[in-house]
Amino acid sequence: MPRTDIPIADGFYRDESLAISARDCVNLFPHLPEGQSATTGALIGCSGIEEVCDTAANAFNRGGSEHKDKAYTVNGNKLWRIDFTTDAFGVRTYSAVDVSGAETIEGTARVFMSSNGDQLVIVAPDYANQFNAWVYTEGGGLVQISDPDFDGPVAGVSYAYGFFLFPKKDSNKWFISDLRDGSAYIATDFASAESDPDPIQAIAPLNGVVYVFGSRTVEPNQILTGVAEFPFEAIPTGTQQKGCVAPASLIEADGNLIWIGAGENERPSIYATNGGQPVRVSTASVDNLIFGGGIEPVRNAYALRWAERGHVFVSFTVPGVCTIVYDPTTQKWHQRKSLDRFKNEQPWRVTCIIDAYSVLLVGDELSGIVGRMSDEIFYEYDDEIRRYFSTAPIDSGGRPFSIYQVQSVMESGTAPITGQGSDPVLKMEVSRDGGRSFEPEISRNIGKIGQYYSPIVFPPLGRFDRSACFRFLISEPIKVVFVKAEMEVGA
Repeated sequence: MPRTDIPIADGFYRDESLAISARDCVNLFPHLPEGQSATTGALIGCSGIEEVCDTAANAFNRGGSEHKDKAYTVNGNKLWRIDFTTDAFGVRTYSAVDVSGAETIEGTARVFMSSNGDQLVIVAPDYANQFNAWVYTEGGGLVQISDPDFDGPVAGVSYAYGFFLFPKKDSNKWFISDLRDGSAYIATDFASAESDPDPIQAIAPLNGVVYVFGSRTVEPNQILTGVAEFPFEAIPTGTQQKGCVAPASLIEADGNLIWIGAGENERPSIYATNGGQPVRVSTASVDNLIFGGGIEPVRNAYALRWAERGHVFVSFTVPGVCTIVYDPTTQKWHQRKSLDRFKNEQPWRVTCIIDAYSVLLVGDELSGIVGRMSDEIFYEYDDEIRRYFSTAPIDSGGRPFSIYQVQSVMESGTAPITGQGSDPVLKMEVSRDGGRSFEPEISRNIGKIGQYYSPIVFPPLGRFDRSACFRFLISEPIKVVFVKAEMEVGA
């Protein structure tokens, strides 16, 4: 009987028609080995998260940033600095310090944060006030901007070439702070996006150019040297016809600006540019996924960037809908999901990732806690991490066929000696209708500690009229690596 490889590392592709593809990839990411190896593509379990400190009860995270090598988060209406101490054994204890003083950061929605190395500027875009921005310094604390030349309310903030950059809310106007001073402004230091009257959504620098994102277009601006007036000038020949739908989705990663955007009369997709014309990096299935709740949730989508096990990732979370993650190196997609308090799946609960103190600290959508994300952690706080993937439909040219055996090859022998996960189990489900429905699961042991090669063999599955699709599931708190899958088929 011929033995056939089952491709497992193609990532997420769940088509609008499941007859085309019903491929899931949740809390696992595709890994393509370099050079000759035991597999052409593997799946690796995503990092877990442990709680390190708490800010305040019900003070959900609204964003975070690194500033002067320290971690800062906005939880509720307060700004918190995350500190740590180390004992004689090298064990860290983290604590959250309220550095807001008497000041409060108004609003309830996600904030934007940007640092010039000395000042941290925070913008609350849902606060309908001219002065909807604050400046934090270590010596002066948190102070609301009050310069009458601050032309708010503003929709966000970024930093480039010594200036904080602000898009005026619901306008095609943007303005800058004084040089290296986020608390001072000049009324004439502004510009308008002239190539198209669409409202400015966000601003970001890349490779010496400042890109001003409208809702339908992107206008690049170059910096002028040796001028006393406004130091930026539009490059009219560089205007791009893909605007930004979700301001908080605009992020730099792997030498590109990446964002959720669209042109005129288009549904949102995910685009990237390194200075040239935007390139669509999302697939049709990703576009359908992020648009599953309609346009309003997409407008509130946000992006995060981090590195994990040698991969750089960019996640896009559409609140209440999904979290989809892109790997620029492999150009593969996967989903991340968390569990709510009823143990139902929801989009990934991570709201910010801060690279500080040589660890990744994360904010939480469901509580005021701060977590540490690591590939050595196999829980998400106190919850299990449900990892699963499904394969593309396998057929025999439309002819009936039989499957006599399915074997999964995993990294084994890494389970704990005692406790939960000490006798880990892999589950497999089979679909005979292209992934629309699955038969009851079959469970097999993976292998205990020290059992470094423990074949995971599933029994004969019988006859299939046209196609077969497999779904593998594991929620054990262990290191998870799917190396490959194989099957024996016959007539």
